[in-house]
Amino acid sequence: MTAEAIGPTAADDTSDKGTAAVRLASRTERRAWPLHRDDGGRLVGVYLALTAVGIGVGLLLTRAFRDSAVTRTDRAVAEWFASNRSGTLNTLSAIGSQLSDTMIKIPVTVLVCVVMLVVWRRWLEPLVVAVPLIVEAAAFITITFIVRRPRPDVPRLEGSPVDSSFPSGHTAAAVVYAAIVVVIFWHTRSRWIRVLAITVVTLVSIAVGVSRMQRGMHFLSDVVFGALLGAATVLVVTAILTRADRTTRGRAPAGHPEVTASDHGQWMRGL
Repeated sequence: MTAEAIGPTAADDTSDKGTAAVRLASRTERRAWPLHRDDGGRLVGVYLALTAVGIGVGLLLTRAFRDSAVTRTDRAVAEWFASNRSGTLNTLSAIGSQLSDTMIKIPVTVLVCVVMLVVWRRWLEPLVVAVPLIVEAAAFITITFIVRRPRPDVPRLEGSPVDSSFPSGHTAAAVVYAAIVVVIFWHTRSRWIRVLAITVVTLVSIAVGVSRMQRGMHFLSDVVFGALLGAATVLVVTAILTRADRTTRGRAPAGHPEVTASDHGQWMRGL
């Protein structure tokens, strides 16, 4: 009876061990913390750049362009919203504002991050959702503290501990929900799921921005810049995080298969 008939050869055993080692290395790298000191510096740079732009735009609106076409449009829009209120619209705007309120966005973000970490067992997806919100919030707080633009001179339907109008932090936070859409795009090719995700985030962002103006809390330009701040944060921070993840996973041991950028998501073809 030959060795082949008795059982696996030594070569087969070595091959199995090699395959197991590769799989273990792959799982280890997927779970590795992707951020390093250089990446932290880049994120700080993003915060500083966004803050500098925001302060510059805010100071232009409150000083050089204080009586420009932009600010006159701001006042006209604020007065229009105030003069066209109703009980129903006031209720709807209260709901719209809450969609990205601090007491909502933080629990939602934490829940989404925990679910992503459990499902995919790696840090990239949770970080892509959480870090843009942190950077956006830090930039918003700094900008609004320095610019101190007065809120619209109309009756306001709510109070705020931050008595500064520029920019709209609620709108910026709503747009940052787009980071969830980025992760969805990584993990499914289903067109209707992608379209649904984009539609939901777009409608939420519009609802929040309109609600903040309807309630007398922000000018139109506050909302527009808030949306731009949120979008820019998601785009730049996501680029930094994906680059960091590729770098971390590219430090593979000898014999480990190369990890490409397309591996950021395992396509869920059944969706």
